[in-house]
Amino acid sequence: MILLIGVAVYVAIAAIEFCCIYSWQGDNVWNYLKECWDWYKKLFI
Repeated sequence: MILLIGVAVYVAIAAIEFCCIYSWQGDNVWNYLKECWDWYKKLFI
C-alpha cells in the first residue's frame, strides 16, 4: 500500500512539473525536454 502511494505521489509530481513546463514553453515542450536531457547526458558522461 505504501508503494502504491509513493508511485501515485511520484506520478502527480511529474504531471504537475509537465504542466508547469507546458505553461512556460507552450508547444516547445518536447524540444525543451530534449535539450534538458542532452544537457544532463553531457554533464554526467
